[in-house]
Amino acid sequence: MVGLGEDVQVKEPKNYIAFKRLEKFTCAEICPQVRVVTLYLRIDPTTVELEDGFSRDVTKIGHFGTGNLELSLKTMEDFAKAQPLLQRAYEGS
Repeated sequence: MVGLGEDVQVKEPKNYIAFKRLEKFTCAEICPQVRVVTLYLRIDPTTVELEDGFSRDVTKIGHFGTGNLELSLKTMEDFAKAQPLLQRAYEGS
């Protein structure tokens, strides 16, 4: 996410990592025990085709960080699928 632009700032509160420009656009939780990186993107989930096991709407679910679209990255293929959404979150900030 740092590679998206020179204006990306990284903040590391206790429970997650936040990536921001003017506002936070993505928050990440890293869970090495279950081998998953969970990202919360500031994107309207109704504008994305949700996919079981990869993306879900967390608008009404409490979580650390900012964002209404949750992505679960378990493989490099998941990371590749997430790239356009990460770019969209970055540009939307």
